[in-house]
Amino acid sequence: MSSFPEIELVFVSGLIDPVVWKHQEKYFSRNCEVTLIGGGSFEELKSELKNTLENTQNAVVVGAELGNHVVQSMESHDNVMSTVVTGPFDQKPFLGEYAFRFWNKTVEQPKFCRKAFFNSKTRYNVVKEMSFLLRDLDFEDYKTFLGRELRVPMKNSLIIYNQSCRFSTMGGVEDLKPNSEIALLNAGVFSFFEKPQEYNKALHDYLLGKREFVERREVVKNAAENRSLKDFEDKLGLKR
Repeated sequence: MSSFPEIELVFVSGLIDPVVWKHQEKYFSRNCEVTLIGGGSFEELKSELKNTLENTQNAVVVGAELGNHVVQSMESHDNVMSTVVTGPFDQKPFLGEYAFRFWNKTVEQPKFCRKAFFNSKTRYNVVKEMSFLLRDLDFEDYKTFLGRELRVPMKNSLIIYNQSCRFSTMGGVEDLKPNSEIALLNAGVFSFFEKPQEYNKALHDYLLGKREFVERREVVKNAAENRSLKDFEDKLGLKR
């Protein structure tokens, strides 16, 4: 596995507890800094992400489900090098409180959870674990995400399209394509949890390009600093 000591990864979920990123944390934390954020309202998560970014450099911020909106809200931050949008929802349902609470209780059942969020061949233990994480999601937090839409990323980004996700379409991915790379995974909504090996490989391959970018930037920066120092020394020499 390649090392990315110069990059910090920040994973952001929306309503769901950030433990949902456990496979990514285990895989990437051996070689770079990893921070997990999630399980709150839009403003709470945005504030937490902003505070995290103030203490980082070269951050690649990775979103999923409603967390994608939080990621894009902080894309312009100077310390954000790139963003990753996982499964952009362009057909997400807008639920009232009664429907939300009914939905929330229903997805606690593994059989329904599989049908709603996963590829039909996903292992039962994976579905069961996710159904547990989907319990007791907060409607007030959910309301803070209503009406938000994803836009074309300003910085080079990775869009991961989950081909078995009922809330996403390839058309929606194409709308985000300018200035973005696209990876296709044969998985449902939570591809990073359902098929972590494939997800981690797609992200790893993307980070290789980001590492090369950072290395080239450092070379240019050092060359500029060395040139400035030489000019300064030359000026001192003339004054002497």
